[in-house]
Amino acid sequence: MENYLRGSIMVPIDQLYPDPNNPRLALPDAPGYEDPGQLFDSNTRRQIFEELGTGAYDVDTLVQAILGQGWMPIDNIIVWHHPKDSDRCVVVEGNRRRLALERIRTTELDKARRKLERMLKRASTYPKATIDEQREFVVRLERIVKDTNELQVLPIDADSVEELEHKLPRVLAVRHITGAKEWGNYAEDVWLLNRYHQLFVDKHGEQADPFWDSSVIGRVSDEASLSATRAKRQLKAASWFSHFRAEWEENLPDGEEFGKTDYYLFENISRKPWVRQQLGISEDDLSIPPDGEDVLFKWIFRHPRGRTADDNPNVFYRHENVLLWDQLKRYDEKQGTAFAARFDVTNPDDAPTMQEVEAEYLAHKAGRKPNAVIDELLRRLSELTAEKLATEGQILRAQLVQLRDQADMFLKMIDAAEA
Repeated sequence: MENYLRGSIMVPIDQLYPDPNNPRLALPDAPGYEDPGQLFDSNTRRQIFEELGTGAYDVDTLVQAILGQGWMPIDNIIVWHHPKDSDRCVVVEGNRRRLALERIRTTELDKARRKLERMLKRASTYPKATIDEQREFVVRLERIVKDTNELQVLPIDADSVEELEHKLPRVLAVRHITGAKEWGNYAEDVWLLNRYHQLFVDKHGEQADPFWDSSVIGRVSDEASLSATRAKRQLKAASWFSHFRAEWEENLPDGEEFGKTDYYLFENISRKPWVRQQLGISEDDLSIPPDGEDVLFKWIFRHPRGRTADDNPNVFYRHENVLLWDQLKRYDEKQGTAFAARFDVTNPDDAPTMQEVEAEYLAHKAGRKPNAVIDELLRRLSELTAEKLATEGQILRAQLVQLRDQADMFLKMIDAAEA
């Protein structure tokens, strides 16, 4: 049987070079694997670390995860020893982790140390707890650096470039195509919710009535490398859906059942304060109040949902409709209309379908007065950032020139009419 990987070994991190041939970097002059001088070129390595790698590998997200959780080498980096240079390794799988560790060892640690020095020089202007927190953060970074001075890696079993090129596609296919699948949002958030319950019981005891404890949410968010706001939103969505599912599953039409995709509805609700207000959900609620759950069931789950949105006879024909409901409310406030009010939570049985209201809403938008259309266009243009113009300037230039020409023509028409 053909071997693809050798046994794991420990390698100093400075001997691990990012692969300049990685497709994510899209280098026009990728050096290939023949010449070790090009493969291990110090300037190319520096360029990947400092410029190319950040955008190609979305390193920021991983850096924050490692800062929050520490270094956990669950998935080994895969490397190749060049037959003409046995001292150094090229990282053929795990470049993102290698770049993230480099960022922590240099930029992040240096930044954290300088911040601590500034705080200590002006210690009287900072609370002691804030200084202690920054000192602990520096210690955490130093621990990560120490823990990663050497890394356990798996060498690919290839003694030549030809053998590497034969085996590497298979290794990467197993890693990226047939490898472990992500849990999915619901499974991840239920895990967070279970972890919250564990930590809550540790703090308050098994007999305590559950509530949203901000300090426990903070611990969950730290462990998961999430912001406290995002963690709280995900915890609430998981809690609301779990309760709703338990309460209403037996009321579903014959042959219907709640699935993981239905969790998206509760994720959407968690993101929209106005929608939560309509459903009577307060900041402290572990579940959606009974009247709110009743509305959701009658509007979304009362009738068999069919295979497509067009076959769905329910008031809301897809879970994004709660976002559209919120959008209608904002449109009403600007235009003096009342589309969102058509969905009266105090009288859910008489609600029209969203398809009906959406058609009226779109017709109203299409028939707005010219000044309203131009106001909306100006508002959208004002949202363009310098970064967006810099990255998409060539595409936008042609459109902006066309817009300018169109505006000039309209102005000439207005002048002619007034002459």
